[in-house]
Amino acid sequence: MNERTQENTHPFNAWSFLAGTVFVLVAAGWASVESGLFGTGTLLVAAPITLIALGIGGLALTFVRRNPPAD
Repeated sequence: MNERTQENTHPFNAWSFLAGTVFVLVAAGWASVESGLFGTGTLLVAAPITLIALGIGGLALTFVRRNPPAD
C-alpha cells in the first residue's frame, strides 16, 4: 500500500462487524422462515449456536487486538 491509501482507510472495527453479522443472520432467519425453507424449530436450535460462535469470535478478536505482535 502506498501512503495515500493508508491515510484513507479506517481500522477494522470488530464490534461493528459482529453487530452487522448478527443483523444479517436475523434477516436471513426471518426470510428463510417466511419462505418456508426452514421451520421455527430449526432456527430455535441454530440461533443459539450462531450467537455462541459469534461471541467466541468476538472474544478472539478482542484478545488479538489487545496483544499486537512484537516487532
